[in-house]
Amino acid sequence: MAIGLDTILANQSAADATSTGAVRDKIAEQKNMFLNLLVKQLQYQDPLNPVENTEFTAQLAQFSQLESLSEMNSNIELMARFQNSMNSMQAASFIGKQVNATGNTINFTGAESTIDFNLQDNASLVTVTIYNSSGSAVRTMDMRGVQQGDVSCVWDGRNNSGEVLSPGTYYFGIQATGLTGAAVGTTSYANGTVTGVTFENGTIYLQVGDKKITLADITKITG
Repeated sequence: MAIGLDTILANQSAADATSTGAVRDKIAEQKNMFLNLLVKQLQYQDPLNPVENTEFTAQLAQFSQLESLSEMNSNIELMARFQNSMNSMQAASFIGKQVNATGNTINFTGAESTIDFNLQDNASLVTVTIYNSSGSAVRTMDMRGVQQGDVSCVWDGRNNSGEVLSPGTYYFGIQATGLTGAAVGTTSYANGTVTGVTFENGTIYLQVGDKKITLADITKITG
């Protein structure tokens, strides 16, 4: 289901605030520590041997540099937030479009999942292996006499024992053997309409059917 742009930007802003807040607090803490040390030095200096002007000027210069770095960091944070917002708006613009993208991720919801891949040559045997999020193989499916080009197969969501697996993120791998026994090159991909946008660990994902892809994975856009 598509989500609104306001929701996307709100989620992105919340993520930005969390990551940049810690940096801003650290800078403020260091700046306050510097000022406290400087005040204490002036307060407890020996009246008969005060701090030399050159040394005092150097310390003020250090404080000025700290202020400049703080301002620079704030500007960098604003630029990063602007870039994240632009990426969010770009991701939202894909909703409703037909895309092709590389990738091998399945967002299993309990329904059948279509697995798409491309064969560079005819294959006598193609083995499709489904892996869970821990990297363990849970299902193996064989296809025989497969022609070169785009190929699709359906995974019913069951493991090798016939049990329906829990919803979650799964991955698939493709191995193909040619008519002469040599390995055949394969490319896995997602093909479908973008129906939504999600954020995970600071990364923007497009929802295409039961698959999640990044913007960098997209190879073709239509519609």
